[in-house]
Amino acid sequence: MEDRNLDLMERNEGTREKFRTEVIRFELDQIMQHFTETMQAIKSQFSVADELIESGKIIEGENIWRAQIIFLASAFDFYMHELTKYGLCQIYEENWERTDKYNNIQVNMKVIEMALKSGEDIDWFLEYINGHYRKLTMVSYDSVKDQLNLLGINPASVADRVFYQRGGTEKTGVKLKRRLEELYLRRNVIAHQTDRAHTDAQPNSITKGIVQDFISDVEKIVSAIDVETRNM
Repeated sequence: MEDRNLDLMERNEGTREKFRTEVIRFELDQIMQHFTETMQAIKSQFSVADELIESGKIIEGENIWRAQIIFLASAFDFYMHELTKYGLCQIYEENWERTDKYNNIQVNMKVIEMALKSGEDIDWFLEYINGHYRKLTMVSYDSVKDQLNLLGINPASVADRVFYQRGGTEKTGVKLKRRLEELYLRRNVIAHQTDRAHTDAQPNSITKGIVQDFISDVEKIVSAIDVETRNM
């Protein structure tokens, strides 16, 4: 019986296939580089909008500003996705502490079988979390807060780094929530309603300053998240 069991174990080892994925796990410097490159591309469109408006093409110039908001939300969303992959792998490899949300991640039997066949290989996990989270939008305050809590990053600490003002009366968490909700709402109105009001179909007002403020705040938020992440 012992020989039979030994033969079975050897056969299982011999037929075990390592799982390989095309999903790349980027490090923090690379994640920030991707975000920075995208932000540079977004900011470069200000000169295009300026030229259009100076030549009298006001509507066309304003639509460039609207497009910048769409791409800004997209850049932040992609940053959060890359951070999620990085952070969950850090937890899986026991470099970061496990969180309650991490412990409650749901996986199906197909994924479990894949994990068992992969042994200590992390590729299966990277593939799984990439597929699981890639369809989720991570721009709204609630979605961002959930992802930060999943990774063990304190949203309150992020808010303090971005919005703390000595003598300020409004809580930093309230400011963070309001700003992300403003970006998320404006992005949706532009993407789904061509930035027109449902009530009277009139275009919503937009200025270069509005876009610049959104960009500035998102950059500060990402920078704060990056600092908190590196302190994990």
